Amino acid sequence: MSSRLRMIRERLIKLNLFDTETNDEHIKRNELLSTRIYLFILLTLLLLLTFYEVFQMENNLIRIEKPNKEEYEKLKIIYLNNLKCPCQQISISYKEFVNLTVEYNEICLSDFISEKWINYLFYDNTSYYFQLDFRHDASSKFQLLRLLCQLAEITINESLNEFYSLNFITNEVITSELFFLQVNSFIDLFKQTTLPSFQNLLQLIRQITIANGIYSAIDTSLAYALHPSNISRIYLDSIYYYENSLENKIFDCYCDEYTACQMPQGIYSTIEIYDFPGSDWIQDIDVNATTAGINATFLIPGMYVGCKPIESLMRSTSQCLYEKKCLNQIASYINHTTISINSFQILNQFQSKSNLTFQILANQLFIENWIINISYENYYYQCQPLFCQFTIYQRQNFIHIFAIIISFFGGLRIVLRFIIPIIIKFIRRKKHQQQLTTTNSIILTDDEHKQKNGRLSTKLYFLTMIICLIIFSIRISSEYQPQTIIISNPIKIAFEELNNKSIDDLYCPCNEISIKYSNFLNLNPTYHEICSSIFASNMWYNAYEIWNITLPCYYPSFANLASFYFSLLLTFCQSANETISNGLTQFYSSDYITSEVILENEFNNEILSYIELFQTNIQNTFEGQWNLLQSIISNNQIISVRKTDFILNGMLFNNTLLPYSYIKSYNNCHCATDSTCHEIVRLCIPNREDFINGIFIGCYMVDSLLLSTTECFYNQTCLDTIKFYMFNSSQTYQNLNILNQSQSSQYKTNETIGTILKNLFIENWNEFYSYENYYNQCKPSFCSYTIQQRPSFIYICTKLIAVYGGLTIIIKFLIPNIINLIRRKKQQQQQQQQIVSKRAYILGKLINLNLFRDRSTNEEKIRKQIITTRLYIIVFLIILIILVLYTSLNKKSITIELNLLNLNEYTELEMKYKNTLICPCNDISIEYNKFIDIKLLYHEICYSDFVSKQWFNYLYNDQTINDRNYHSTASAQFQTLSSLCKLTQDTLNTSLIQFYSTKFISGQLISSQSFQNQFNLIIELFQKSVPQTFKRTLDMIHGIIHANFYMTVYQTNWKFTILERKNFSPIYSNPIIYNQTCNCGTSSKCFQPLIIDNTILDGLGIGCYPVQTMLQSSLQCLYNQTCLNLILSYFRFNQFSNNINNTFEILKSQSEYGRNETVESMVNRLFVDQWYINHSYENYYKQCKPTLCTYSYIQYFNIFYIITTILGLYGGLTNLLKLILPFIIKIIFKLFSKTKIHIQQYHQNTN
Repeated sequence: MSSRLRMIRERLIKLNLFDTETNDEHIKRNELLSTRIYLFILLTLLLLLTFYEVFQMENNLIRIEKPNKEEYEKLKIIYLNNLKCPCQQISISYKEFVNLTVEYNEICLSDFISEKWINYLFYDNTSYYFQLDFRHDASSKFQLLRLLCQLAEITINESLNEFYSLNFITNEVITSELFFLQVNSFIDLFKQTTLPSFQNLLQLIRQITIANGIYSAIDTSLAYALHPSNISRIYLDSIYYYENSLENKIFDCYCDEYTACQMPQGIYSTIEIYDFPGSDWIQDIDVNATTAGINATFLIPGMYVGCKPIESLMRSTSQCLYEKKCLNQIASYINHTTISINSFQILNQFQSKSNLTFQILANQLFIENWIINISYENYYYQCQPLFCQFTIYQRQNFIHIFAIIISFFGGLRIVLRFIIPIIIKFIRRKKHQQQLTTTNSIILTDDEHKQKNGRLSTKLYFLTMIICLIIFSIRISSEYQPQTIIISNPIKIAFEELNNKSIDDLYCPCNEISIKYSNFLNLNPTYHEICSSIFASNMWYNAYEIWNITLPCYYPSFANLASFYFSLLLTFCQSANETISNGLTQFYSSDYITSEVILENEFNNEILSYIELFQTNIQNTFEGQWNLLQSIISNNQIISVRKTDFILNGMLFNNTLLPYSYIKSYNNCHCATDSTCHEIVRLCIPNREDFINGIFIGCYMVDSLLLSTTECFYNQTCLDTIKFYMFNSSQTYQNLNILNQSQSSQYKTNETIGTILKNLFIENWNEFYSYENYYNQCKPSFCSYTIQQRPSFIYICTKLIAVYGGLTIIIKFLIPNIINLIRRKKQQQQQQQQIVSKRAYILGKLINLNLFRDRSTNEEKIRKQIITTRLYIIVFLIILIILVLYTSLNKKSITIELNLLNLNEYTELEMKYKNTLICPCNDISIEYNKFIDIKLLYHEICYSDFVSKQWFNYLYNDQTINDRNYHSTASAQFQTLSSLCKLTQDTLNTSLIQFYSTKFISGQLISSQSFQNQFNLIIELFQKSVPQTFKRTLDMIHGIIHANFYMTVYQTNWKFTILERKNFSPIYSNPIIYNQTCNCGTSSKCFQPLIIDNTILDGLGIGCYPVQTMLQSSLQCLYNQTCLNLILSYFRFNQFSNNINNTFEILKSQSEYGRNETVESMVNRLFVDQWYINHSYENYYKQCKPTLCTYSYIQYFNIFYIITTILGLYGGLTNLLKLILPFIIKIIFKLFSKTKIHIQQYHQNTN
């Protein structure tokens, strides 16, 4: 072992990598020193590089393409803090991963809202029962309950459709925990905001009908009766109950210390027809009626009476409906039907909620439970992350280190072998040596011709190398390199400084692209002072305690109306406040979407625009609801007990007393044809009369309030006039002061309350929005921009050294062979041409090719060098072929990034790379109005003569309003048509404003086909949702009017009935029956065709209500001149018709929906005959503003990549093989020699 080590030591000592086989000891010594220094420096540098690479830690960005959910969840566990998985689809419809199912209260699925149950309860003489009798309003109650159940379900279904159309916005995949947290939070918000829209509308209807004094055929707070002083005169009086009198209260719609708003309900079996309303009489002491102080046969658990049927329902519970005994007890007193009580199933679920009032259930939309299914898997599938990337801090892998060392070794070896011998020779040069030697680095020989070739090759080598290096230097140094500057987590000040530098490509992406408005915006509205004053309070309810007027000289005077006037003002103030509160809840929960930080000026402008839009939308929506409600009340001419629109009196006809209706007029303006009629209100006593400036009386209390101004409330003289008629001891009198005129207000002191109401009584919205809060929510993780700069000196040197290694080998190989080829000896050429062919010459050259040639003339050594050359070529070619095959057969995903110039270029790219093309939008949220334009063509009826004031007046005759035929209601029907035209157009205009401001969210440019598909869905949803909302509101309003048995002045749904002509005889009511089968008590859709001169006029007729009749009508007759002439002749003797030029044009346009289409069908499409919808993909492209696109493709063969790979490894591989192979050959020859010696010795020994 020691001898082997000594041998290795001696060989290392004698190792000469620069051996020139010279006999000069000085040169040999130089060569040995050069070898040792060369090896020391080479190994030291390689070792240092190895240590550096081994211990070098670096951030490696790992990217996984299109990970599935399981892969993402594994990565999430390990790399949660820096895992980024951007969604391909950042805006995902909730319907893709959420399903909401509602379980309703059992009452809405029970027999108790069935047609059979309602028919069981209904009785034509239901108004004859005592007011507190269950049978008096039972049918009305359950019709209302059925309506509310149906509307609740419709509201939920339509709200769910809107919910499903909303988008969940995430720019990258979020964890399942965060996903469920956010989605559940949004669902909770959806549930919270869905309920108020239903509650507020229902509450508004209830309050306005009460304030308007709408009269029900089965009213329990007011009743018509024959006046004791004149039995031909009909008067209206409040109904009193002795139970209230015991508590010094009166029965009313408002609940306070002076009034009772509900009474227990039961069965009063002793009274089939009450002879006087109520059970107590304050003023009419002469009354002797059977109802005086009456008690119920039995009270029904949970059932109560309110001032109107809907109030009765809202205060009642379902307790009795769970008890068979209770139902059987009721059934024993219902004798007008053949239906058995046993055919109805009692309630048996949720009995714990049997004590909840129907108002509570209705406010909850009768929802018992929400079944919520949320799928994270579906969300992940829709998000479709293109990749997941994360950064890991780790050491280099072995292959990378090995490749670096080999590459470094290739260049370092050449440099050191060139420099070290020169340095050693220079240091150890012989003293007094003057002789210059010529270095020939190309080839060494004693042949003068070859020496000359070598010198030429050397010179040409240096010249070529210098020229190439200069060219590369110039080329590399002249290139401007883009350098991306990244500022991590920039604060707001840093962002503003960057913007001040006017950097064109500054990019600061938001970590949170979807930010709730509540995070940076707050609206704190202040209301008109009237809403916090005594004028909008409940201090006006008890009129008997306020007004010192025993016998007014004019009815109705302000004293009669004040409590309703101011209570309605309070109602509107409260409703406006609730509307704003609910609207703000929804607004705050909306998302402000920006993909990157926007400038403060742009932010401020956008937020102000959104606030203004919110204000406009909420005001228009609120106005639209009460306008529709008031229009239906007015067009139906519903009776108001306030005597503002109607007076009921008696008329003798053939000795029969008939109730006779009169519709009022103000200043020659008829309420029957114009709901805006009004006159100034007055207060009076005998010998004194005062007009109240700015306060008017109109056809209904709502009209009176909205047409009035606030001027009196700012005028002390005006208030003093009012106070003159009040008890100065009343609390109202003592607290009645003028409004503060010095307080700043956007309204004039003589502004109409209608104008103030349109603005929801808002004085100032007091907007506060914070750009800094927005910036903090956006949280840009970095800002980046690009600068162009020349490469650094170190970069240039690195590139030149990298090029030098491969360039040196190629030039050293090419130049000597080119010189030898050009300067061959003529004699040699002639001999070669004569002796051998060119092929033989080349073959000989290849056979004798020696890439390891030195100065040695030893044939054995030369033979070994030739064998080494052959082995080198074979090994090199094998490695090269393997490398080429591997490189060419290895498929590779190539991602190309390019600047997008125009839409045409995108279209071409989209056709080629449809599945992989990605072009991120610079603006990810685009308002619809930027690329959509909608024009509407309405049905011609809305612009025709048939919705004109002239036509209404032609049809109206106040002498026929009691005839219960087409004469009486025709004008009201066409006024309904006019109102519906206007209201639907207003609705659409408001909805279009909101629609245009809605934003289309897309993180990347979508194809024209995808754009078209999404556009179609957007328009389809808009075309469905707007009519549905309008129809739902219309159905609720009209359904409540019908189910409450509210009577129309025309008595076409219910009629007044006088059974006896004596003092205090009550006036009852009975439903109208059409076509002998349809009863207005159970259906509002009864319809009887119009017949004139034995001719049926197509589409026109009479029914329960003018509004519902018009909805069921069609306009066929108005397209036909003959039919129109019949109508004109039918009305030609009306009081106004002779003064009207009756040149009314028939309808002419041919609608695609047909002339026999009902008006209800027209309303369902909002009278829109044609939607002209223009959408521009080009405009969408311009707003999206994509500037950069990437696309990927699979590359199977890349010749450039192969060549660059080969050249990159050529230098290091060549040097490595040249270093290793000679040793391998030497070892092989030694082994072969030893084997040969052993064989010879064996043969000798054998012989």
